[in-house]
Amino acid sequence: METPKALIDAVNAKKIYTLSQLGESLKRTLEKVTEGQAFWFKAEIAKLSTSPSGHVYLELVEEQRGERLASMRGTLWKSQHAEVREALGEAADQILSKGSEIVFRGHVNYHPVYGISLVIEEIDLSAMIGELERRKQATVATLKAQGALELNRGLPLPRLLQRIALVGSPGTSGFRDFGMHLLHNEWGVGFDVEVFAATVQGKDAPRSLIDALAQATTWNPDVVVMVRGGGSALDLDAFNNLELCLAIAHCALPVFTGIGHETDLCVADLVAHKHFKTPTAVADELVDRLVTERSQLAEWSLAMGQRVQQRLTWERTRMAKDMQTLILQPRQLLAAEGVRLAHVREQFAFHARQALTQQLQHIKHLASTVSTLQPKNTLARGFAIARKEGVAIHQSDSLSVNDSLSLQFHRGTAEVTVTHVNSPSDE
Repeated sequence: METPKALIDAVNAKKIYTLSQLGESLKRTLEKVTEGQAFWFKAEIAKLSTSPSGHVYLELVEEQRGERLASMRGTLWKSQHAEVREALGEAADQILSKGSEIVFRGHVNYHPVYGISLVIEEIDLSAMIGELERRKQATVATLKAQGALELNRGLPLPRLLQRIALVGSPGTSGFRDFGMHLLHNEWGVGFDVEVFAATVQGKDAPRSLIDALAQATTWNPDVVVMVRGGGSALDLDAFNNLELCLAIAHCALPVFTGIGHETDLCVADLVAHKHFKTPTAVADELVDRLVTERSQLAEWSLAMGQRVQQRLTWERTRMAKDMQTLILQPRQLLAAEGVRLAHVREQFAFHARQALTQQLQHIKHLASTVSTLQPKNTLARGFAIARKEGVAIHQSDSLSVNDSLSLQFHRGTAEVTVTHVNSPSDE
């Protein structure tokens, strides 16, 4: 076991540094390495705050697939802040915001209390826009490779677009312009509009827009309208996001887009069913389509009414003719039938008289025949009737010799005795 003196000697033998000494050493090392030069960096703004004195403090990060690879403080002094904002112009608020990826020139600074930080001297807007354009072209190439550019455009579009699902950020100028032109149009045509709010700018905008688009489809509208007012290329970068563009392309309903100004064209416009220069242009198109359809319906209704009226007039004329025919035709038929019956009656009378005459002649002939065949007339022609015991004799084999017969003549009778009989076999 070491003695206290040995421990003291061991401690005295160690080289111990203070934090300020370490910091001073780090500062000298950084100054030696960087030689006071400024370098170009690329990082994402994770946090941003402005002090009462006007200085801007940032938390700069590098992330890949959601994993943070590095983090460092950034400083934009008040004097430099004003110059940077002036150089960025209208895009300043968009660039100097949480979630924005910036390309900047700065030098490395070490503070014994606050540690290492990057002092920002200049932000390169052109480099950022170039990076946005590169990502935009990469998105277009991916969509072409997947055959997604024509998917939504191939969906059938209803004739009447009256049930509108509006995806956008309420309160923004583009959103208000769309609503005013659509709902307060000069034609007075009405629409059923349901709003699905979303963030349209910044890092979280693509996911917010995708979620709003999914909710909009469940409402089963005639068309989904996605709008965003004008802005810089950075402002509109969310609408170049690959996931958002794929969501629009694969949407089960037609999607109209009205994003930015007349000269702006986002990738979302390329995959939409139809894109317009501004939100106002989308509203005007919807109003014009509905007015046109209603005008056509009115024309068709008027034409149908005229055709129905013409048909009714024609039917009334035909019914009047049919009624006249129904009145006159029975009379004509009755008259014709009367003439026919008169003719039939004449023919019947003629044939009846003719038949009666023939029958009378036939009767006379029969009467003559009957008269001729009467026994008295036969007897008058020299015939006689032989009777045996009052019964007329028809054949000789019914007689015998010595039979007494009574002969009746036309005039008078005679009694005779049979003396000889000839039978039919003797003849």
